[in-house]
Amino acid sequence: MFPQVLATVGGSGTRLYPLTLDQPKPLVELCDTAIIANLFRVLASQGCRRFILGSKGASNTLNLSNYFKAGEGFFKRLGINDHQDFSYQPLYDDKGSADSMRYCMNYYDINDDLLVVSGDNLIDIDLQSIVEFHHKHKPILTVALKELGPEENVSQYGVARVDKDMRILGFVEKPKPGSEPSRMINTAFYLFSPEIRDVLQNMGERARDIGGDLIPYLTEHGYPVYGYPISGYWMDIGTPERLHQAAMDCLSGQVQHFDRKYHYRPNQWVHPSTLQRIERYLESGDIELVGNVSIGRNCQIEKGVLIENSHIGHTSIVERDVEIRESMIMSFADIQHMTCIQRTIVGRHSTIEERCVLGNGSGGKQVAVVGENVNLPAESVVAAGTRVAPLKHSHSILATGRFVQLGIDERNIYFTEKGSQRR
Repeated sequence: MFPQVLATVGGSGTRLYPLTLDQPKPLVELCDTAIIANLFRVLASQGCRRFILGSKGASNTLNLSNYFKAGEGFFKRLGINDHQDFSYQPLYDDKGSADSMRYCMNYYDINDDLLVVSGDNLIDIDLQSIVEFHHKHKPILTVALKELGPEENVSQYGVARVDKDMRILGFVEKPKPGSEPSRMINTAFYLFSPEIRDVLQNMGERARDIGGDLIPYLTEHGYPVYGYPISGYWMDIGTPERLHQAAMDCLSGQVQHFDRKYHYRPNQWVHPSTLQRIERYLESGDIELVGNVSIGRNCQIEKGVLIENSHIGHTSIVERDVEIRESMIMSFADIQHMTCIQRTIVGRHSTIEERCVLGNGSGGKQVAVVGENVNLPAESVVAAGTRVAPLKHSHSILATGRFVQLGIDERNIYFTEKGSQRR
């Protein structure tokens, strides 16, 4: 029997602004499917049948419950009948992921193994293997660890100190380059034994965050905590750049569990309802698809369009002579004629008026981001690293202290992350 799943989904998602101004981070679209739905699909397809969302606050809880409801549609799409209803954290103002776990375990009287996952991660994992490892070693906690290569920066993660048997001695949070104890990082994918419920009860208010409070308590008090190395894909989708990279990885096939239907040509997927509209243009060469391309349902795409290594969300309109390269266009977008888009994320229900230039192809790491429900004026230029949101959100954006205003027009605010101009 696979464990019940608790998804910690209470974060504010500030780093992903403006895509999270009107929705929780786990519901941000990744190639037409919410990030958390991709994660749940991986787990459900391998045997998990009970999902609890540790949501916090009205905006998170109501949006998530409206998306999943009791889970009938989610399981039906997977052809799964032997499931339980989705559950949600009641109206409780938790102090962090560990506090949320304690409350939900008590509220739903969970006395079995519990799989706790972060709702903004994309992961390929063999669930059977980690469950067998956990039962063999019998720790109070097994943490899925991902070993990063020498070219990757581990200083933004919690890095594990482990012995030869993979017992975790502790984590070093965001170590300085060269001081890291290993290259094994915490993926926020945790399998807990039932005894954790008593530990959380004894800790009381000291148990706020799993990584910051609970795991240090367990290792310092001699509880067995083990690491399980995963070899598959993992991405913490915490920034626009990581969201963009995750989308490109899904398109290129690096994410094994990503659901790619409606095959059109090698590495290209077009929904039948869209293909019916545009097939004659594809055959005549009036629409050109290059590389890894995914196009959702009910899209209208006109002559002269080039789409290269990009995703177009469902029910979107792409007018004539538009170029879209290495970008993710979310659902209900309207991209007007002679616009050029490179390395850009365009949010849901946004209009990009004619002759705009978004992003660039210089090969830099930053992406341009147009938020949800933006109406971008004709001939606008949005550089890499620039984010755009409706003007009504300006106070919320600047109040975080994380961003710098670049300018405004009658419709929008243009902003960037502090320090990004010096990169």
